[in-house]
Amino acid sequence: MYKTTMKGVFGWAQGELEHVGRIAAVEDPDIQYSYALSTVNGMLHLRNAVFELTKQDEYAQQRADLNKLYGQVNRAVQHLITEYKVDGETIKKFNTRKVLGNITNLKWPVKGGSTRRNKKGKQTATRRN
Repeated sequence: MYKTTMKGVFGWAQGELEHVGRIAAVEDPDIQYSYALSTVNGMLHLRNAVFELTKQDEYAQQRADLNKLYGQVNRAVQHLITEYKVDGETIKKFNTRKVLGNITNLKWPVKGGSTRRNKKGKQTATRRN
């Protein structure tokens, strides 16, 4: 359990969301990836802390705000995963004590690339890691 307050998670969220902008400002792609990987890990912890608060009766009046924050954090995490091709296996390996909660609902990049074709058999997109 994170044992935080609503004010605490909103401050935490502000700090984590600021990282997203800083990652884009970094020129070196290796540093960007490393920073994105670290930020995704931190944001997954934040997401769990917010989720905990949404389940507590004492925060019932703020549940709408907490749910909104939960959605913002999820979207930011998914953006980082997609934009910087954050490897889900690395996150899973780092999560040795299984404290990140359910991360199966996130869409991780396809390993080795895949080609999708439309109904007429034409290539529509290629995704690479």
